[in-house]
Amino acid sequence: MSFPDINTVIIYTGNVMKQANINTFKNELASCLENSLKNVHTSYHIDQTRGILEVPSPYDQSFKLKDRNDFEITAKLFYLPSSSTSADNPSIPPPSYISQSLHHLFCLLGITYIDSFIVYFNGLLFDDQEQDDSNLVMDDFEALVEVWKELEFHYGNDRIKKLGVSEFTKNRFERFLNVVEVPPKIDQINFKNILPSTTFQKILKDTRFPFTSELLPRWVLKYSVLVKCREVVANKG
Repeated sequence: MSFPDINTVIIYTGNVMKQANINTFKNELASCLENSLKNVHTSYHIDQTRGILEVPSPYDQSFKLKDRNDFEITAKLFYLPSSSTSADNPSIPPPSYISQSLHHLFCLLGITYIDSFIVYFNGLLFDDQEQDDSNLVMDDFEALVEVWKELEFHYGNDRIKKLGVSEFTKNRFERFLNVVEVPPKIDQINFKNILPSTTFQKILKDTRFPFTSELLPRWVLKYSVLVKCREVVANKG
């Protein structure tokens, strides 16, 4: 099996992710990715125009919202350690991953907006005993702002109703507020690297995926669809 002219692989996990602590999510993510990749030899979609290979979940993903107003949809984008495509600036998170991840989520659920979007920048850690930004150099901070501008664009076009960050200390949050136009309404903590490259490479090898030596994990988008009136989860992945 060969996939000519492919530069991006999108892997879907399906409605299997549990609302649990981050360590449990990390293990479940690895297991779900492996289950999806086991089926790539018989089930996949190629977008030749954009050079994208999509690997569907082995689970049913036919879920579509009948009345969007009855649901609350949240998404969390994790920038992974290998997210940067720049050899000169390996720590710079590409803003384009915001639009890329939203596009695939909107197509998957058949929606045009989500209620909240939280972004995790790889390498940021919250320590309530250490509130300075000594581990965040100016270039890195400006890179975070560039990603935020991409989020502000989608916010301004009514694709996202509420923006959020993660692992922001008090000083980092205040510094951020001074330079952005749309302030974050959420600050979550206890995020970490949920998909180490070593784990990902093992999954590719175990499933005999054809791009084993070339593929790096760039980002993970975790989403949930909540029924407002009953406060129960209708879909997640």
